[in-house]
Amino acid sequence: MKIIVQKFGGTSTRSIETREHMYKNIIREHDKGNKVVAVVSAMGRYDDPYATDTLLSIVHTDQLTDEEIDRLTSIGETISTLVVKSELAKKGYTVETVTNAELGILTDSHHQNATITTVEGKHILDKLKNADIVICPGFQGYSQNGKITTLGRGGSDLSAVAIGVAIDANEVEIYSDVNGIYTADPRIVPDAKKLNYISYAEMLELSNNGAKVLNHRCVQLAAKHDIVIHARSSFDESQGTYVLGDEKIMKDHLNQFIISGITGSQNEARITLVGVDAKINGAGELFEKISDANVNVNVFNQALVGGGRMDISLIINDKDVPAVVEVINDLKDTLQAKKTIVRGNIGKVAVIGVGIKNNKGMFQKVYNTLMSHDINVEMTSCSEINISCYIDRDDVKKAQVLLHEAFLG
Repeated sequence: MKIIVQKFGGTSTRSIETREHMYKNIIREHDKGNKVVAVVSAMGRYDDPYATDTLLSIVHTDQLTDEEIDRLTSIGETISTLVVKSELAKKGYTVETVTNAELGILTDSHHQNATITTVEGKHILDKLKNADIVICPGFQGYSQNGKITTLGRGGSDLSAVAIGVAIDANEVEIYSDVNGIYTADPRIVPDAKKLNYISYAEMLELSNNGAKVLNHRCVQLAAKHDIVIHARSSFDESQGTYVLGDEKIMKDHLNQFIISGITGSQNEARITLVGVDAKINGAGELFEKISDANVNVNVFNQALVGGGRMDISLIINDKDVPAVVEVINDLKDTLQAKKTIVRGNIGKVAVIGVGIKNNKGMFQKVYNTLMSHDINVEMTSCSEINISCYIDRDDVKKAQVLLHEAFLG
């Protein structure tokens, strides 16, 4: 029995018209002789009647606990499962639905952004014995004490892959209003090219550097269990983009381009501590305290400047500046910095692809492309598949266009 898991977001479930497109995708797989497990999101966006944000707007959320908010926001997906079942059953298909308790997605108790701990597919597999199509609510699971939890933004992608792992699905299809993964955001780079294939590692880098096509947690889970993801459009039947292992891509010569993507973000900040006492392990204690404050450091640089002093620079998310400044103030006597410089309005542009490690001069090409167009590079970070440059926030979109032309034009 071949099982296909299909995930449909709010743009697919929001109306009778959009659901008809969704049903064409489900029925297509059914007619091929496959079993289908459809994971559905709440219907639409604010202020569609049953959308998650609409449900939140009708209560005073500050008067509810996180557990109560999860109970409320899970209702939208439950409504979707019943609507979809009723409409598909009316078309003559054998359909069953799954409740939250039957999902088999066990999480920790961190409400509104829970982490999956284990997943099992017994109830779904049992229902597939009697039905050709099973409809599951996305975005949710349940904790050890039986309370409903939700998985955060993009949680339906994650729950679809988790279900795929649990029932040993042949493929997980993630449907949206775009027909795959592109080498850049087409709204920024009109000449962006659709990728037929991309590796888990490249997709993770794109997701973590600003691309919003797939939730990074679902890609991590798929990579761990070698589950193929097919990112495609709800509104046409053309092939989208397959996300799979690097070995498979290299073995079957599936690479289209040296570079898989150019992406950017505009929410960075740079903090520099000038003249820190170099004789103490100030950086070690600084990063320990920053970690305790639940702040991630994206880039770090430390440079000796003479006289027993060093400068420490770090890039963080701009929303974390107050927390890091507070840490620095608490360590003022230890660090003995001459001054602290906070530079906002920082952005990042990233060039991503497995071709980086096998081609010489890639960093030089990135750096020279930006500098030759008067875009100053303030800090950089590099890995085997990622070259990231931190630049002025206002230059990020221009930088993406320039680098896309340089590498993929």
